[in-house]
Amino acid sequence: MRNFIAGHALKAIEAGVDGLILVAAGAGGHAGTLSPFALIKEIRAHYDGPIALAGAISTGEAVLAAQILGADLAYMGTRFIASTEAQASADYKQSILQAGASDIIYTDKISGVHGNYLRQSLERAGLDLENLNQGPKGKIEYSKEQGAKAWKDIWGAGQGVAAIHHILPTAEIVNQLEAEYRAALDAVRRFA
Repeated sequence: MRNFIAGHALKAIEAGVDGLILVAAGAGGHAGTLSPFALIKEIRAHYDGPIALAGAISTGEAVLAAQILGADLAYMGTRFIASTEAQASADYKQSILQAGASDIIYTDKISGVHGNYLRQSLERAGLDLENLNQGPKGKIEYSKEQGAKAWKDIWGAGQGVAAIHHILPTAEIVNQLEAEYRAALDAVRRFA
């Protein structure tokens, strides 16, 4: 029996898609649960078209790792929330800078679909994190209970927050990613 995530990818392949975005474990927002190692290997067994990998990718080294695993592209979200151009609130950006990978909470209680959210935003919204995933599947009526709204007050983020230390202009982020990528590529070549 094929797993749920890979099953969706296989349906898309059968429908003739031009490319796939594979959302692996550690991605922000509505995230997957599979390791990128397993996910890419499984999909590549059925598909040789373009693949973008998402999930905890915040550095140039992670971009190179995605390519080494078999992805053509890396897909980043959380890294660019902490940019000067992003229209996210200052509190959201600061929460990303202060968070580590263990501050990312995986739950289906916010939107009814499993996703990764910043612990700080869940706590600020008054949610009981000890019991958040208890009870039946589905979303909490948190907007009535706590006055918070998903995506406005409860913020999605990926485990790549651990590598984000500064709010920078997008151009500087891209330059940093390129420098990290080239350094990582040089390091890999030394082992070859």
